[in-house]
Amino acid sequence: MAGDPFEAIVGADYCQPAERENVDGVPITTIVRPHTAREVAACLLEARKGGRPLVVRAGGSKLGWGNRADAEALVCLDLGRLAQGLELDPDEGIVTAQAGVAVDTIASAAAEHGKRSLLCTHYPEATVGGTIAVDPVGLGVAPDWRLRDDVLGLQVAHPNGELERCGGKVVKNVTGFDLVRLYCGSFGTLGVITEATLRLRPLPAAQRFLGREYETTELALAAARELQRLGACALLLRPAGQRVRLFWVLEGSEADVARRAESGGGAPVATSDWADVCEEAADLAPHAEDDVRIRVSARTSDVPTICQELADLAGAASLRLVQPLVGVVLADVPYTRLTQIFTRAQEQRWLVFLERATGEQKRNIDVFGPSPDALPLMRALKARFDPERVLAPGRFIGGI
Repeated sequence: MAGDPFEAIVGADYCQPAERENVDGVPITTIVRPHTAREVAACLLEARKGGRPLVVRAGGSKLGWGNRADAEALVCLDLGRLAQGLELDPDEGIVTAQAGVAVDTIASAAAEHGKRSLLCTHYPEATVGGTIAVDPVGLGVAPDWRLRDDVLGLQVAHPNGELERCGGKVVKNVTGFDLVRLYCGSFGTLGVITEATLRLRPLPAAQRFLGREYETTELALAAARELQRLGACALLLRPAGQRVRLFWVLEGSEADVARRAESGGGAPVATSDWADVCEEAADLAPHAEDDVRIRVSARTSDVPTICQELADLAGAASLRLVQPLVGVVLADVPYTRLTQIFTRAQEQRWLVFLERATGEQKRNIDVFGPSPDALPLMRALKARFDPERVLAPGRFIGGI
């Protein structure tokens, strides 16, 4: 687009008209590719001045998450060029990376030093900034593993053209409000993450992947409770035809893992097979054209009830993946059943999120489910951080 004001910031080669691209049916008119955090901030200021709403992407693995944008057209701010900066300090157990660095790149670099991060690696092309912005529950995580707890510091660009740093490079670094966690899971509606510092954790001395089949979901969940007592650090329950497969992970010293593996039974599962299960569950489209993929999060004690109620509403085949240790159920359900599911979730204080739905299906529904009591406070924060609603307008909870 000749003469586009963004060209003066990033250069004509990195400001191009989009060709038939859209997000949930809302057309993308221009793709802008900044190279530095300062350029990102300048682009946001230009978007604010010009009244041009935008969405942010890098890998694009979760660009379809969130509500349909409240805009006629969008500018796409592509952070793929912010992928050069990566500093890993194994002695301090931290890593600092630009937003466009691939999660797999960090995983590989950390593993060379016997470390790992909580960045979820199961979504193809996922990047640091996007993963933190949506804060997904990683598949196969332990109960006390939440990404937002390991994000130590952020650099964030705002629509007023300013860059802000919050947090730092040590674990206990918060003085005043903990702004780091405010941006985690905000879907890019308050600011654009340009850099992050995360804590690294040691890789275990020994790790075993095990699995077993059961005739019913109920039997598999009962077994999961017993395995939890054995110290399984991750559990995945996945339908397999007419049966159900339960996968689990044991970590610790060689002797301890061997002892617990013998007590829990199960057949060995190759590391690659475990990764395939996680990636398949994260990537597969819903069963039927009119189905939507939902994620229900609740107390771990509610998981059997959720599984039963979803099976009653949409059939036993609707369950795609269950994480008993963290209280998460993924299922494919008919779009027409969403109102019933949302009503039940509100009664039980479960959280529901539509991970997969078409733009047309999103027109008349909030993919985040019933609005929380804190929605007025969330709206106030949005008004303070992004008064012109430039950043992903309408895509967050309650159409924020």
